[in-house]
Amino acid sequence: MTHLRSFRKGLTMIEVLVTLTIFLVVLLAIYQLFDTSHATYQAGTRKQDVQQQARLAMDEMVRALRMAGYVPENYDADLTNDLSATARLHVGTADAIAAFGSLEGGAQSTVFLFCQSGTTLLKKVSTNTADAATYTCNNADVLADNVSLLRFTYFDANGAQLAANLDGKALGAVLDLAPRTARDGVRTIAVTLQITEQVVPHAVGVTPRQPDQVYTLTSTVRLRNLNNT
Repeated sequence: MTHLRSFRKGLTMIEVLVTLTIFLVVLLAIYQLFDTSHATYQAGTRKQDVQQQARLAMDEMVRALRMAGYVPENYDADLTNDLSATARLHVGTADAIAAFGSLEGGAQSTVFLFCQSGTTLLKKVSTNTADAATYTCNNADVLADNVSLLRFTYFDANGAQLAANLDGKALGAVLDLAPRTARDGVRTIAVTLQITEQVVPHAVGVTPRQPDQVYTLTSTVRLRNLNNT
């Protein structure tokens, strides 16, 4: 009986501590692997979101600028609605542009304005060319967030870069087409859009392990509707 009882002894405290230590080490390794994989996945997702937002915004601007100068009123059967002295570009600055034409290929021409307000890319569409509010960033639709740079660069027919503020006309004023030499002389517009998605730390005072996601797109648009002035 005494011999049998000697085999019923439990684990010692040292054995329990060693077992718990090994278990915690393994658990910590699994957690670190999961945490790293999760952070990598989040970074990839953020990068993809930033890229998609930038592409959609850029496509919208490029499509609109390519239609600048197309005035459908001058091509329909109704001669009473023809427009003259419309100008393709109403305003052209380094960070804003207002062009005139038919964005969606409809029957009526509109002013489509793209500008940056803070970190937001805005788009405004209006049919009133005489209203100063048409050429401001107020009450515009949000096209993209987290915009760190919006830049328009203008070139003439010879590829020479024009002044950033075409004809000295900026946003916030009623349309003025005199003079308009620089605006009419634009043949190519280079559009640069940069979106920055900041990484928020998971705790106060903790430095994020992933850098901010920055995505820059540049597109060159050649104006093709040059017959309407």
